[in-house]
Amino acid sequence: MTKPIASGSRLLTGLYVVQLCAAVAVLTLQRRGDRTLLSFLAGPAGWVCIAALVALAASVLGLAYLVRGVAPPRGRRLAVPLVVNLVSLALVSGVAEAVVRLLATPTIQGPVVAGTVLLPHRWEEVAARSRALLDDASAARSYLVADSDLGWTIGPSRQSADYNRPGVDEYLARLGSPAGRRPAPAADAAIYVSSVEGMRSPRPGVSFAALPAKRRVALVGDSFTFGLEVHYEDTWGNQLERALGPEFQVLNFGVDGYGIDQAYLRYRRDVAAWHPEIAVLGVIDDDVRRTMCVYAFLCFPGFGMPFAKPRLVLGPQGLTPLNLPLAPPRTLFDTRAITELPYLAFDASFDPIEWAQHFYHHAYAIRLVLSRYRPWSTPRPAVSPPAQRALNAEIVRAFIRLARERGAVPIVVYFPSRPHPGSVSGAASVARETFDANHIRYLDLTDCVAAVPPDERFMALHYSPRTNTAVARCLQKAIAAGFHSS
Repeated sequence: MTKPIASGSRLLTGLYVVQLCAAVAVLTLQRRGDRTLLSFLAGPAGWVCIAALVALAASVLGLAYLVRGVAPPRGRRLAVPLVVNLVSLALVSGVAEAVVRLLATPTIQGPVVAGTVLLPHRWEEVAARSRALLDDASAARSYLVADSDLGWTIGPSRQSADYNRPGVDEYLARLGSPAGRRPAPAADAAIYVSSVEGMRSPRPGVSFAALPAKRRVALVGDSFTFGLEVHYEDTWGNQLERALGPEFQVLNFGVDGYGIDQAYLRYRRDVAAWHPEIAVLGVIDDDVRRTMCVYAFLCFPGFGMPFAKPRLVLGPQGLTPLNLPLAPPRTLFDTRAITELPYLAFDASFDPIEWAQHFYHHAYAIRLVLSRYRPWSTPRPAVSPPAQRALNAEIVRAFIRLARERGAVPIVVYFPSRPHPGSVSGAASVARETFDANHIRYLDLTDCVAAVPPDERFMALHYSPRTNTAVARCLQKAIAAGFHSS
């Protein structure tokens, strides 16, 4: 009696080993993505795959040997371990699925488990959420409005609470970041106010053009230039104006989410009539990535930005707009599938793997495993790292040339941003590398920001009032010293 039981347990163990080796082999093979077989096998995933395939072959041979050694009636004695194996796998799979679904948190990107977004994204859900966002923005007179040239900009004479707060909180929660937000204004507080010209302003209804003419400084850039998460009086732009003295007027044309390309286009279109003496272009590392985006909802997943974005390309004639004028946002989400949107090959944030639907994606547990071990995706030529560096460098040079042609002193400023949770300490700055490789002079505020104690530098993702003060002082010194971009 002991021999059949022992034989059955060995068969059951053999089945588990075969299935485990097959699962590891399949999981590592899907990591190959679009790499060549040789390049895949040369990497760690390839080594694990080879080992798993060898182990699979050996375990199959061992299982076959065990099956041949089973005494008659063979069918009945094989059925028991096989049924036990299938039942146990079904139980484990069911429990795993239930646990993953229980832990899943619904977000704007879809369900998230332990900081991992469960891929693939579903276009129907993304389009429905985006249409709802556009409806809400229209009804509430959103602070950010669609713009056929810039993608989005600041609406004139608007007031807004911290509209970015839900996205930031969700982002930090998804990453498991311990970085908490400092006390923020009440949810209904008008922390952001715009002038009649669509610039950040201290009070509603302000017209900067109606104020007495002064020596002007124009700021263009992203949320770090705009001063996200702090009141107007705490932004470095406002503090710079006070530091420069009463004869200066600092105009803040910064807009949340802008890449280097949008900052340049906003300067070209909106700043000329102001005739500033100094033009400041503020840049963080992520701005370099944003330049390679075509759609904001792909570029900023989870932040509720249902807009298209201008995309410049670098060709024989220099900088050329790829997709201007931009399509109205609502038309983007009337398409049946994301693949129907134009220019996706030029959007570095679009990965076809993240949108491909298969029958097994109904299981959350499978989606979690496949999302954590995604296939390799080779960057397309239009969005490769060399293309990104070349395009951003040319845009910054175009900004410098244009500012000088219009009689302004150009200053390119690099702002260090909050390290991504889990990022490698001391990782290279893509913006500084781009500037250095192309001999673009810039003002590096890394040391200036580092002078502020680490726990006081940021609100959540953006500078605290104290850091804004430090930035304003450093910029005032640079302007007084005659710093300008070469």
